[in-house]
Amino acid sequence: MDAYQLALKRSEDLAIRKEAIEEAEAHFLQAFSGILPSVSYLITRKEQDSAAGTSDSDGVSSTSLRRSTPEQKFVFSQPIFSGFKEFAAMRGAGAEKRQRVYEHRRSEELLFIDVMESFYTVRQMKENVQVLGVVRQAVEERIKELRGRAKIGRSRESEIQSSLSDLKLLRADEEDARYALVLAKQLFEFYIGRPLAEDLAEDLAPVADKEAVDYLAKSHDRSDVKALEQAGILSDKNVQVARSGYWPTVSLDGNYYTERVGFQSDIEWDVLLSVDIPIFEGTQVAGKVKEAAAEREAARQNYSKSKRLAQLEIRNAYAAFHFLRRRENLLAQAATASEENYRLNALEYRRNLVNNLDVLDALRTWQNVRLRLNEARYETRKNYWKLQIAAGMIPRLRSEWQ
Repeated sequence: MDAYQLALKRSEDLAIRKEAIEEAEAHFLQAFSGILPSVSYLITRKEQDSAAGTSDSDGVSSTSLRRSTPEQKFVFSQPIFSGFKEFAAMRGAGAEKRQRVYEHRRSEELLFIDVMESFYTVRQMKENVQVLGVVRQAVEERIKELRGRAKIGRSRESEIQSSLSDLKLLRADEEDARYALVLAKQLFEFYIGRPLAEDLAEDLAPVADKEAVDYLAKSHDRSDVKALEQAGILSDKNVQVARSGYWPTVSLDGNYYTERVGFQSDIEWDVLLSVDIPIFEGTQVAGKVKEAAAEREAARQNYSKSKRLAQLEIRNAYAAFHFLRRRENLLAQAATASEENYRLNALEYRRNLVNNLDVLDALRTWQNVRLRLNEARYETRKNYWKLQIAAGMIPRLRSEWQ
């Protein structure tokens, strides 16, 4: 969790998702402004070439022929009705914001999976190096023993060469493991945004004590499913916005004059009520409605697919965790047995009951089983957390971590 908290602060992807939420809030403000009045102060001054001898009197003809006509006024505009477009747009913007919030949360969950896998990979590679080091030391001890036996004629030089060959191969494997460890550390450091200067603490063995049906019941709460649900609401509101093009629009516009010249100088205000009834605009509105309806249907299908995929992912993760846990237990038993087999072969070799090849084969088997057990142990842990994320249980886990 320490690593995850560092990654949350460092992730550029989460920062981008955060800006998407801010963008959705901006869309809501833009939609809300459609039902609010607009007020401005307008200053104009008209200059024209007036006829000679024209006076600045207040007559109609004189006013129209004035050389200079200044005017200052407050301009008011209030939308009254526009086919409920603004209300649909506001509800759609609200759904868009919730969608972005869920997408941000899903990004946090996916980041947790990345950090978790990187965390366990570092530990696995480190333990692989340790396992290979233990086996290498065992081979080095074999070589010392073989050289001592060769001096008294109880072992052949070919046995020493065979063991030396195995030693070189083990050292090559160790280099491969160290290289894999370096790559794993670099990826982990990329996520947390700082060098890894301390050891990674081991956690407790994971236990999933719930039934599959309990995890499946949580699938509808997954962040990605919730995000697509809100995307469907947004697309539905977009259809309403498009259909508003068939409705008339009503608006009220007014002016309050603070400076006016000519014959209208005594008129301080005026109000204009406008009703715009669309009769024929080609097929533009129909095209917009059809496009929005198609997007709404696509959103519905995506939401339906996401729910089914969520349940499939939960089933797969549940099965993977339980099979891997059983496999880990079996490999743990096999590791104990292979270690004992190697010990017995080494003892029997000293009694001349087996040859050196038998001892080396037992050692290789022990090495392979240890590496497989190490891999299975961390695959089990990885799949445990993948199961939790697949079931959308990250909020509960986050509260437990806190």
